[in-house]
Formats: sequence, C-alpha cells, structure tokens
Amino acid sequence: MHRNISRAYYALMAEHHRVRAAHMKILARGDAMLERKLLRAKEDDEAHIEEVVIHEERLSAAQRRRAYKLSSYGRKIEKLIDALLKL
Repeated sequence: MHRNISRAYYALMAEHHRVRAAHMKILARGDAMLERKLLRAKEDDEAHIEEVVIHEERLSAAQRRRAYKLSSYGRKIEKLIDALLKL
C-alpha cells in the first residue's frame, strides 16, 4: 500500500509542476527571463503572490480565464497531495 501512495504522490507532484509551469508561461507572455523568475520563486512567498496577481491583471480576458482554470486545477491537485500526506 505504501508503494502505491508514493507513486500517486510523485505523479501528482509532477502534474502540479507541469500545471504551474504552464501557468507561469501564460503570465510571462513570451518573456523567458520573467518565466524563469516566476518558476524559481517559492509558491508561498507573499511577494511572489503579489507579483503573480499583478501579471494576471495584465492578461487579456481569454488568457485570464485560462490562467484561472490552471490555477483552480493546481489547487485541486494540492488538496489531493495534502490528503495523501495525511494517510
């Protein structure tokens, strides 16, 4: 059982990293340096969160919707990861 939980955890973490990378790519709008900076920042850092919000406000409506969907999906994955860690 432990092995299956471990596999599920690593699969969810990989998916979380892919979703976060896609979200930061949308926010960067083609700026590779900004994308790298956003990806390297800690997710829980207040300054990083404020910077992400600022960049989200600059997006078009369609891009903002896509970023919101990715963010929502990422939060769902985080909840699943938290539930796995409680097992």
